[in-house]
Amino acid sequence: MSEIVVTGVGTVTSIGENTEEVWQGLLTGRSGAKQITSFSVDEHQNKYGCEMERIPPTVLPVDLDGLGRATRIVLPALEEALGDAGLSPEDLAACRTGVSIGTTMGEIEPLEEAMMQKGTAREGGPHVIVENIVRIFGINGPLWTITNACAAGNLATARAMDELISGRADIMIAGGVDAFSWAAFTGFSSLRAMTPELCRPFDINRQGLILGEGAGLMILERADHAEKRSARIRARLLGYAMNCDAHHITQPDPAAQGAARAMEEALKRAGIGKEAIGYVSAHGTGTPANDRMEAEALRTVFGEAAEALPVSSIKGHIGHTLGAASAIEAVACVKALESGVLPPTINLQQQDPACNVQVIANKPLARQVRYMLSNAYAFGGINSSLVLGRAD
Repeated sequence: MSEIVVTGVGTVTSIGENTEEVWQGLLTGRSGAKQITSFSVDEHQNKYGCEMERIPPTVLPVDLDGLGRATRIVLPALEEALGDAGLSPEDLAACRTGVSIGTTMGEIEPLEEAMMQKGTAREGGPHVIVENIVRIFGINGPLWTITNACAAGNLATARAMDELISGRADIMIAGGVDAFSWAAFTGFSSLRAMTPELCRPFDINRQGLILGEGAGLMILERADHAEKRSARIRARLLGYAMNCDAHHITQPDPAAQGAARAMEEALKRAGIGKEAIGYVSAHGTGTPANDRMEAEALRTVFGEAAEALPVSSIKGHIGHTLGAASAIEAVACVKALESGVLPPTINLQQQDPACNVQVIANKPLARQVRYMLSNAYAFGGINSSLVLGRAD
């Protein structure tokens, strides 16, 4: 079986318009949190979110005015990822190129406008994002839209990996995107899952998450295909696992059995032992239940070694970007593998003793790591983990 490699990455978030800007923002503790301006939050206790100040421009020959916000966010990330991989639109059309995109809200604007009795000519729905990418680039390979909520980015990446391993595609565009939306904000507000202040993953005084928007994409190929075209290999995608423990519609299982099993099965599929993992990119939403569950899962898998295993969450920087979250976090893992620097968890003042793991607090940690785990969880009991490794 040929190895799956990452040959290009692209990222757009509230703290940067490309991967390097986002990465530097993560290392320097930049936060995208600010007063929400895209809709009124007068009736809400929480007023903050990680909205993008602008959507980066793209040189693609396409009428952006006719596209929804999620598509307009994903296109510059895709343009960057293709350039990073040394691929042109002609290259994509010349081979079996597929797309696998995770999203929670999809193109939600038309639905919101209809709810507010405003007219719109745009088409809405989760599927529209992939359809737009196919139309713009003339792609002819496998197409997937994954809507498994906050784990959608990881699941989309796993689906892309399967397409490559099976031989159904030569190149897969994989990742996630979500735009800031009134519907998501109102929904999470009704669940009382959002903090009225800063997002503080693993802090004893954390009060919840804040929402963000953005996109993270990876260009995935089989190693033999990448080598044939002399592509630069940035990282290796070694394994994944996913399951659903169906514990509760919104609350994670405090015993963390499904989350632990996802990590263990991902390691088994990757063919490496747990002692080889040098860093965990945590889901780390900043909600009391999620952070404690994930810490419990890490202790279950790694035992006492969890107390010395570096862990961090970047949701204090960019907010919870829903279907894009784990995709952006996977890109951050690629950067960490390349640079030998691990991103911190910001806004952490006093770690919750119930989260007994080594959280990287407020400053990056210089450490060469060969293998990493990236976790993502979602409503309904969905658990997922990716294993990434250094290019060498």
